[in-house]
Amino acid sequence: MVCPFCGSGDIIRKGYDKGRQRFYCKECRRFFIGKVKHRRNYPKEYKIRVIKTALRVGFSEASRIFGHPRATIYRWMGELHEEIKNELDKIKKGLRRKY
Repeated sequence: MVCPFCGSGDIIRKGYDKGRQRFYCKECRRFFIGKVKHRRNYPKEYKIRVIKTALRVGFSEASRIFGHPRATIYRWMGELHEEIKNELDKIKKGLRRKY
C-alpha cells in the first residue's frame, strides 16, 4: 500500500475510524483510510437463480436462504429485468387465473 497523497510506501497502521483501518504516512505525516472493499461480482446465472427463488417464495425468505439483503435482490431484479422478463410474464399470467 502507498500513500495516496505523496506516493510513499513508508506507512503504518494507526487505529480505526468508524470501524475502518486508518493508516499514517511517515513521509508526509498524513492519515488516510485504506480502500473500502467493493461489492462482489456474482455471475449472472447465480443472480437469476436468486431472483427466481425470491419470486417463488418471497423476498424475505430468499434473503434468509441466500444470505443477501432484500435490497440487493431488488437491485439485481432491476439490473436483470430484460433477462428475466419471460419468467416475470409467466408469473403474472399465473396470478391472473380465472377461478
